[in-house]
Amino acid sequence: VGDDDRRIEGLLLTANALLETGSPAFRPTLDAYLTALDDRGQPRHRYLALTRRAALALLEGRLEEAALLIDQSASLGDQIHEPDTGNVRMSQLLELTRARGDADEQRAFAAEAVRWWVGAPVYAHGVAAGFLARAGDLRGARRHVDIVIELGSWRAERSYLWSILIGNLATAAARLEDMHLCERIFDELSPLESSCGVNGAVVAFAGSHAHFAGVVAAALGRQEQAAGMLQEALRVHVRLGAAAWEAETRAALSALGLEEATSLGSIVEKPVKATLSRRDSGWEITFGSESMNVVDVKGIRDLALLLGRPGADIHVLELAGSAAAPGTSFEAVDRKAVAAYRQRLVELSEEREEAERNNDLERVARVDSEHQALVDELGRVTGLGGQPRQLGHHAGERARKAVSGRIRDAIRRIEGAMPGLAAHLDQYVVTGTYCRYRMDAGITWKVDW
Repeated sequence: VGDDDRRIEGLLLTANALLETGSPAFRPTLDAYLTALDDRGQPRHRYLALTRRAALALLEGRLEEAALLIDQSASLGDQIHEPDTGNVRMSQLLELTRARGDADEQRAFAAEAVRWWVGAPVYAHGVAAGFLARAGDLRGARRHVDIVIELGSWRAERSYLWSILIGNLATAAARLEDMHLCERIFDELSPLESSCGVNGAVVAFAGSHAHFAGVVAAALGRQEQAAGMLQEALRVHVRLGAAAWEAETRAALSALGLEEATSLGSIVEKPVKATLSRRDSGWEITFGSESMNVVDVKGIRDLALLLGRPGADIHVLELAGSAAAPGTSFEAVDRKAVAAYRQRLVELSEEREEAERNNDLERVARVDSEHQALVDELGRVTGLGGQPRQLGHHAGERARKAVSGRIRDAIRRIEGAMPGLAAHLDQYVVTGTYCRYRMDAGITWKVDW
């Protein structure tokens, strides 16, 4: 493994560690990881990037986009024979199914979990118990909880799967009103309430441990303790922009009978007025009672455009000020590349015939896999008549990398004097081909150019 490979892996592990602590600072580190993968551009790097973009979409509650990314990454992973494709797909489908909240999907996933994780029965039956409890099938949930208890090793489990196991057991125990199990789960979770669960290395966010500690505390009748833990979980989920988990924690608080204002009073501060104003050769920023001046750099101008149009998806070419508008066409690949793809397809057909004559089934399978991958790629980059498809890909990709980098640089410039604003921007500014400032009802921005 080369130094650059280690550096890229280090970015992923750092982002994962920050996410486990509930820090929104995981975002710029993950952005750097994704940019490094995009720069590499090989099929495996594309697969890794797709899976982590799916994880981010899941965290932010963009469920339809997440479902599409999960399908795309699994398809690519199968084509390139990435060994962990199936486990990553199942881990992300677990979170997608939980977030959607459809009882039929949850029951189906419970059965699939037991079938898929046959080599990890404690985990498989723990997941099934939680999903059946969510779906209202308490008898089925009880059956799977009993299997987990009889297997006897759930408390010793400390792999990366632990957070998902304990969270689903907590859900099942609370809904089954199994006080003994709730007590044992609470003892496991309470020392970890300041941390979060993450499945794999940023494969899927699994919620704040304080959320599940609060859930079992409520089942045990410890209302005040449950409220404190759930409020802490809500702070974390809001800070991370974890929309689906935020909704689940709010529902748990509501189930305690707390009034909205009481339960959220210590979490959401009074409405904040914020301004970003051009001043000579720089900008003046105010955020509540804080203010600072910052030099005029491109990243600050990008933020000004995003903050001035909250909730709007703005294409990176608009932010980059490119003469090429988002609809400008470029050939996705040149004609020589298309011809090379087609020549390779002819060669593969000949290789397959030879492999069949020699009864070499393994070689047939390899040829078929490469053939399908090439057919899929040709379909992506060619249009009617087999001509290269017109896309704004190259200019857009260059702009995406440049804009993402300079926005994160601008936020780091702000961080030294206004760390609270920097944390807010890390959470609410989304970068990609389309960038967006996710609206926060508690903050009103005024932008003057």
